[in-house]
Amino acid sequence: AAAGDGNVECTSCGVYRNVVAGELRLGLLPTPVSTVDIVEFYHAGFDHYFVSADPNEIHALDTGFFAGWSRTGQQFKAYAAGSSAGKTVNPVCRFYGLPAYGLDSHFYTASALECRDVNANFSPEWQIESGNVFQIDLPDSATGACPGGKIPVYRVFNRRPDANHRYTTSAVVRAQMEAAGWIREG
Repeated sequence: AAAGDGNVECTSCGVYRNVVAGELRLGLLPTPVSTVDIVEFYHAGFDHYFVSADPNEIHALDTGFFAGWSRTGQQFKAYAAGSSAGKTVNPVCRFYGLPAYGLDSHFYTASALECRDVNANFSPEWQIESGNVFQIDLPDSATGACPGGKIPVYRVFNRRPDANHRYTTSAVVRAQMEAAGWIREG
């Protein structure tokens, strides 16, 4: 994932009570941190990959509501949308490439700058579906290193007019995709 500007917005906060010497104080309690599985699917007819953290969307893909998709067996962990996991975490925005422009694909980025750029420079072809489908740690902008204990999520691009990206934590899968002509994007 590319480095962003580091801004994280709390989209949902709770209220807590603090009693001090007979005094009641109300304040904001950050949303608890929870993780979700990001599940990968493949559509052989399109030769496209897709990932989702949404249980309803995953169920619809698993049961054939969206025909042609099957699980690849690949998945990775991320923070649930709205988690307040730390200053290196950014929400992931998701775009949909419209079929009218030959796309019918999705694009994800945790970089706030890249999200703004896609929205500004590639609309109406790419429509933003959500500004926070899940959240993920961003690497150090100077070194590219992941925060301690985290593993990288690689993004590769198919370089075709029907643009598709694959997101994986496997260096082996990334190498296989590169051998098939895909290029690294982060």
